[in-house]
Amino acid sequence: MNQTATSGHSMLSTYVLPVAQALRQQGFDPLPIMADAGIDLARAANPDWRIASGDFHTLMGRCLEITGDEAFGLVAAEQLQPQALHGLGLGWLASDTIFAGLVRLERFVKIVSTGVKLDLQEEGDLVHLSLDEDVDVENFVHAARDYGVGMVTRMCRLTLGDFLAPVLIQIDRPVPQAPERWEYLLASRVVFGTGLTRISWSGPDIREPLVTGDPALARANDEQAQAYLDSLLAPTLTRAVVDKIVEHLPDGPPSQQQIAEALHVSSRTLQRKLREEGATFKELVQEARLQLAHKYLRERNCSVLETAYLLGFSEASTFSRAFKRWTGMAPAEYRDRTTPR
Repeated sequence: MNQTATSGHSMLSTYVLPVAQALRQQGFDPLPIMADAGIDLARAANPDWRIASGDFHTLMGRCLEITGDEAFGLVAAEQLQPQALHGLGLGWLASDTIFAGLVRLERFVKIVSTGVKLDLQEEGDLVHLSLDEDVDVENFVHAARDYGVGMVTRMCRLTLGDFLAPVLIQIDRPVPQAPERWEYLLASRVVFGTGLTRISWSGPDIREPLVTGDPALARANDEQAQAYLDSLLAPTLTRAVVDKIVEHLPDGPPSQQQIAEALHVSSRTLQRKLREEGATFKELVQEARLQLAHKYLRERNCSVLETAYLLGFSEASTFSRAFKRWTGMAPAEYRDRTTPR
């Protein structure tokens, strides 16, 4: 996972996709705006890719300047879909209560951002979720904090299938010029400049069972989220090599020497350390290609030709032969079997 961040913190790259959608809805092309912030939108769709927290704050600052919308963070959060949060989002969606979803968020939040800490507490009939984040991140902007608050309320709405408004939202940010927009978009009383950021709900309300709850599906996604978190917090050389392979694939399959240079080790050292971890470079290239192929083919907006390009194949026919060799199915057949229409 790419975790290059000046503050030492990184974010799930798919977390920026709602920002891109919000820009499109306001008539702006997100590609150059994100590139200007150091973010490659094409790679942001890869759930294994991560971006520097400082780059995300730079992006949000540019969005504020370009759109002139002080509530852009909240507007972007309204575009969020659960898939953007990796296994956490789908596990949250399958939770049997809103409270259980918040517990999952507290447990797995570092998947979304390593610079954010959540604290879920109960006080009488109220449940509070406090958000604390690294404010030393480069180019910190309050719109990013708005986005985080909006993301939580958006996911609660999607989980419920309706909207259970918080009792109160406190945001540690200066009072905006039009504070009523925050109350409208968050459907709650909002207080600014409180020295903390906290969302409060009625405890009995968020413990009501949800008809959409699926404990088995939630547990399966918890396992995926935990595996991702473990690899993120305790990265191995194998993980780092796969990340670099994914980064280079659109330009063609990289050589072992290229990846060794990118990781600042010799090719011989790389080979030896991979062997110690029970892997070979050739196997990792194939594994990276296969995993990404599965992902792209499940997304109907990505054609077989585009998938072939993203995986470093010069022709769709070459990719199709390789995919059939790996899986026993042609890419189109795999898509038809695994993707809901």
